[in-house]
Amino acid sequence: MTSRRLWNPLLTVFCLIGGGAGFLVGEWLLARYQGVLHETLLMGIYFGQLALWIGLGALLAETLSPKLNGQNWRLRYASDGWKLLVPATLLMLFAAGTLFQWGYGFQPEKRQILRDYVLVLDISASMKRNDPQEESLHAAQSLIQRIDEGTRFGVLTFNEKFSWVQPITELKDAAAKQDLSRRLGEAAKPNGETDIGRALTEAARGMQEAGTPPQAGTVILFSDGHSPMDVASVTAPFVQNGFKIHTVGLEGADEEGGRLLQSIAAAAGGTFQQVKSAELLNEAIGSLYTERKTTWHLMGERPEGTMEGLFLPILRTVLLLLLGALLGLSLGIVFDNRFLARSFLAGGAVAGLLAGLLLEYGLPSADSWVVRGEADLVLALVLSLSTLLFGVAQGSVNAGFRGSRTRELPERGGDYGRSRTPGGGKQFR
Repeated sequence: MTSRRLWNPLLTVFCLIGGGAGFLVGEWLLARYQGVLHETLLMGIYFGQLALWIGLGALLAETLSPKLNGQNWRLRYASDGWKLLVPATLLMLFAAGTLFQWGYGFQPEKRQILRDYVLVLDISASMKRNDPQEESLHAAQSLIQRIDEGTRFGVLTFNEKFSWVQPITELKDAAAKQDLSRRLGEAAKPNGETDIGRALTEAARGMQEAGTPPQAGTVILFSDGHSPMDVASVTAPFVQNGFKIHTVGLEGADEEGGRLLQSIAAAAGGTFQQVKSAELLNEAIGSLYTERKTTWHLMGERPEGTMEGLFLPILRTVLLLLLGALLGLSLGIVFDNRFLARSFLAGGAVAGLLAGLLLEYGLPSADSWVVRGEADLVLALVLSLSTLLFGVAQGSVNAGFRGSRTRELPERGGDYGRSRTPGGGKQFR
């Protein structure tokens, strides 16, 4: 059986546009629903909608310029492609994305990253105005009660000075938690100025003295104010040791302070939350501790503690390869063309492999969205070149997805979609 290489430039352009649209929708999904939806469902939706956009681009391109299927396909069977589009792309890749994410994120027992925590609380004079009911103190005491027994935990309060309510110490039992909560309640009341830089420098020193291992230290900083500081120099010890700083601020308390907290978190690999009122601090601060449970998804970074070994890197790459192959198969189903399906399946596998390698070697990254964008566009580009990279087989075959009509494929100069069998008919019917 002979084969020839085909290419539809318009299909390449439209697939890239579809890949770009799928990427933008996917980033919105991750920004809006990551941590809200379970990662298996989130990845199912992500890959389903990405496949839909790419499939839509491919089908529209072939409808406008049928270089791969021929004029006969456009006149007689293109309408079937529109009926098959959603089930072959959105639904099939949703199912595959959900299943593959379940396998990628499966953990027999939910692992918890062993970390040392330092809670750094602002007790400057402005807290009297912004937190008159001492909600930040109550949130800290609530967090202490949620700490797993055996976790090492420290509490540092600050204004223009600092004071360790408790250095980093293992909380062995409920009595130790109660004692720490009591001492925190007896800590100095709000007064003085704010010096965030000095407090963070002391927190870093405290973790180093306590022997906190690299990648295993976390600071949760709450402040309502601003202080002059060199963010890069203050956060340098955290970056060097892989310690994270999560920051929480009060909306409307100090706009300049909010920007400072955001830049601190960004520099030290943490997150920034801005709550509308002090009453919401309990939930905000508590969520930063519960996020210690390790979860990861196919399009994102893996947390510390999951990087060891080759199993997960290889698994993600293989699963992206399979997703790419299924995306190629979905285009063959949309076109109802087994010959094209073989080429698209092979090209999709190569596209998925390249996308998987991009994600694996590009993440973690400060701009993870850029890496995801590159992976999505490479997936769309290479997939669109499948029939050029892998020749489309020709011959007289019984090759339908949904039927059993036999047809002979045209020679190089013929109409690729025109039947030569008596009575005509589509290639796979």
